[in-house]
Amino acid sequence: MSKKQYSLHLVSDKDEKPLVLTFNTLGLRVFIGLFIFIFCAVICLALFSIPNALKYKQVSLENKELIRDRLKVTEILGDYNRIRQMDRYIRSVLGPDLKLASLDSIQFDSTLTPDGLILPRHEEPIEISYLDNIPIYPPVDGYITQGFNDDYIFPEENHYGVDVSAPTGAPIKASASGVVVFSDWTNHLGYTIILYHSDGYFTIYGHNLRNIVNDHQYVNRGEVIAYLGNTGLSAGPHLHFEIWREGNPIDPTSIIYSYRKKDISIFNPGG
Repeated sequence: MSKKQYSLHLVSDKDEKPLVLTFNTLGLRVFIGLFIFIFCAVICLALFSIPNALKYKQVSLENKELIRDRLKVTEILGDYNRIRQMDRYIRSVLGPDLKLASLDSIQFDSTLTPDGLILPRHEEPIEISYLDNIPIYPPVDGYITQGFNDDYIFPEENHYGVDVSAPTGAPIKASASGVVVFSDWTNHLGYTIILYHSDGYFTIYGHNLRNIVNDHQYVNRGEVIAYLGNTGLSAGPHLHFEIWREGNPIDPTSIIYSYRKKDISIFNPGG
């Protein structure tokens, strides 16, 4: 008994010989089974892909949010690196024998004032205006005998502040409200005070006769913090005064206008 045969004729619209495909019963069953398998596979793939396609927009938004967060982290790391640069500069100015806690080891309370001032632990926030944090108050009344200079290639040859000549014992006042981060003796500047002000400002007061504030103490603008002297490497009684912001030195005469009229300095390399 002969097996059944099935023929599939594919006829072209042109006058060509038709293509004839011949199947036996087994071949037809295999063809139908393969067609059903492929059809089911396509349905399953569609059911699996549709939910992922619906989530694409959400994943895209989350990815953009992650990119923004990464940029914020990069900015924070940049600010941290600038603070570390300022920390290294302070240590280079104050000398190798200075016993000052590492920047990473200092622990601050999480309490912040509206202006971002970090206060010592167990102290209440102190509300001060934004202008109180900008060092625009002249720390001592006198004449500038050496001005600001940062043109040299080697940092040790620059003079990152101004020298203000005044009588020995003249009161030195805080140029802005802030926190005392250092008040002690240094080999170069003698008795020295460093104040931290919010918005990234630091001020340095050197060659003092005597300091009257302590580390971590909060001081107001215009408050007496030391008395002018001739300590350290100094050729005469004067105040060495520096202003820094985010690791960069600022010429005090650029923001303390009263000093512009009292600048009688002649450029002298090295300070």
